[in-house]
Amino acid sequence: MDSLLPFADSHCHLDQLAEDAVGEAAAAGVSPIVAVSQDVDSMSAVLALAGRYPGQVLPGLGIHPCTVTERGFDRLAPDLALLSERAADVAVIGETGLDYKWATSEQQQAEQLRVLELHFATAARHHKPVNLHSRRCLRQTLEHAVAFHRDTGLAVQMHWFTESKKLARICNDEGIYVSVGPTILANEQAATVACEVNDDLLLLESDAPVAVDGIPGHPRRVREVAEKLAGLRGVSLEGLAEQLLANLQRYLTGASTDA
Repeated sequence: MDSLLPFADSHCHLDQLAEDAVGEAAAAGVSPIVAVSQDVDSMSAVLALAGRYPGQVLPGLGIHPCTVTERGFDRLAPDLALLSERAADVAVIGETGLDYKWATSEQQQAEQLRVLELHFATAARHHKPVNLHSRRCLRQTLEHAVAFHRDTGLAVQMHWFTESKKLARICNDEGIYVSVGPTILANEQAATVACEVNDDLLLLESDAPVAVDGIPGHPRRVREVAEKLAGLRGVSLEGLAEQLLANLQRYLTGASTDA
């Protein structure tokens, strides 16, 4: 294995890790890291990390749907204000989306959707890609992603979206990016779905510090995911690295794909 092959982590809660995680990831060939956020405090932390590690840490600003349900819409003014004020300065809008594990009532789901729509409006205003969460509401979130992408032409990433081959194929048809993480290392279904994603819509993620199969999350795990994917897809690791970095660049800049 060539340790210098470059890979990127497109979805990481970097502010929840020890700061030496950036250097450890780079030593494993994982750079840059897209650092997503979930509330006003993590947004501030992510912006600070991006300032300390320019080029290595790409900031994402967003309000996680679980934050919406935990705090309620009326208490999100500071979060929404920071999102609006700094959106022009970041790489990605997110993590945002829907989560029906947390939002079980119609009112809670409506509040999550309201906040998602505010993220979409912010992304459209500043021409930024969006990073989406979709736990227990995969199809509903994807429908909103497709509508936003069709309306604006801006890129959308469905993170941790390896539960359904049918939905992965819809992403292919609609030009929606899908990020694949450590679940494919031991979960056969996730690995199978990962192989359905079009070459030019595939991204990698760690979702660190979330543990998978008892192993703590870390951005360096992206390399393990890449090695597994290369074997599953029957391609060279070198070729996959080149493809994935091109995909990330298109996702971040809004360049078109052939999808």
